[in-house]
Amino acid sequence: MKQYLRLAAAIACCASALAFSACTKTEIVAPPEEYPAQILEYKIVNVQGDPIQGAINEKDSTITVYLPVYRQLVTLEPEIKVTAGATIQPASGTLIEDLLSVFRKKEPIKYIVTAANGKTRTYTLKLEVQQPPVTLEELSASATDISEYTLDMKPGFSSISFTVRGTGFHENHDLMEVVLVDEAGKEYPPLAVGLSTNNDLTKLNISIAKFNEPYPPIVTALPAAGLYKVRVYVYGKSATMQYPIRITKLQ
Repeated sequence: MKQYLRLAAAIACCASALAFSACTKTEIVAPPEEYPAQILEYKIVNVQGDPIQGAINEKDSTITVYLPVYRQLVTLEPEIKVTAGATIQPASGTLIEDLLSVFRKKEPIKYIVTAANGKTRTYTLKLEVQQPPVTLEELSASATDISEYTLDMKPGFSSISFTVRGTGFHENHDLMEVVLVDEAGKEYPPLAVGLSTNNDLTKLNISIAKFNEPYPPIVTALPAAGLYKVRVYVYGKSATMQYPIRITKLQ
């Protein structure tokens, strides 16, 4: 009987040891996947003083660059560092030209990194401009009480002029653009922007003038009559009036 109890205890002990061994078995966990196609550093170097560093987010593959409006940059020269053996397109040093057009068209800028093993990864550049918002006062009283303007196309001088009031305008008018937007959302060629008296940054003097042919692009592009909203671009920001104005061309 004693021998039987000893044998049973020995079997139980062995079973317990096997169970413990099974529970504490070491599992091999694969290390996190490395990114052989990776942007390590992105900075804008065509500035005085220290370069503007881009913030790289590996989770969503984005590069965010914060641009102060006071620098008035219209071209960016990026310097890009990638992982060893990788290449990037567009290449480091490739200029981002006509930055104002980039802001207005809102077309994404993408970089494709190709690793030595052929794997690729795409990053999207996000440009955040540090400037106040643009606000506009309406030219029309409401959607039905609409301000009207007439441009006489008969021989001789004729013009339309009005003042756009608001906030967020810039003293450098080369950083601004004022356009008309029709009911279908089409933008027309830029309007002439004149300096306001005493350099008042709350007013923009706008004109559409017709002299002798060839006419300015905006004069030629406008149909005989239409409703248009006024849109103002100021560097990386923009605003559009809620109510339209009516422009008529007299033939």
